[in-house]
Amino acid sequence: MKKTKVQSTLYALAFYLLAGWLMACGISTHAQESSWQSSTPRVRALSTTPPVVHDGPAFLTHSGDGYTINYPANWIFSTNTTNAGNYQGDYFTDPLRGYSFHVYPSQDQTSPSQILDHLLTSIPGSQLIGKPDTITVNGIVWQQGKVLRTDIVTGQPLEIIGWVAKNPVAAQRIPYFVLHGDGSPTAFDTVNNTDFLVMLQSFHFTP
Repeated sequence: MKKTKVQSTLYALAFYLLAGWLMACGISTHAQESSWQSSTPRVRALSTTPPVVHDGPAFLTHSGDGYTINYPANWIFSTNTTNAGNYQGDYFTDPLRGYSFHVYPSQDQTSPSQILDHLLTSIPGSQLIGKPDTITVNGIVWQQGKVLRTDIVTGQPLEIIGWVAKNPVAAQRIPYFVLHGDGSPTAFDTVNNTDFLVMLQSFHFTP
């Protein structure tokens, strides 16, 4: 009788130990499965979302006749062009958005304000934006103004900002320089701040 009671006790203990072991295994397996399921979406999200890198455009230096200037590296340089004021010079074009920046040496003997007025208003239908004024860059006073007109080639609105300054280095050879940026009014202010004004600031007169 005593032996049977001991055996029953051992059986009961073994049963409880086995049940505990099975429960532990079940919890462990469930935890591992839950952990894998919860971690799987995070791994997929990381693998399908590349990092976004925000880099400003690099600028290159161009040396022209009587000047040097920095321009965005992804813009295209061209030369021997004629603008509305019949000035021949160089220009730099954004191939993606169509904006351009022009540099023209001028033999005009009048004044910066008159040269700028001729540049901006020589084409009929041009509408001045604001009042022409001056801006000083690197110690040089530039006459500046802005105009809105219809592009005679595309028939689309065209905004232009221009600058004219007397040449302080070689005035006898090139009395004035005429600079202007143009393009669609849609993103004009942005391009003016990030590209046109940077190019103006980088402009230097050379002999």
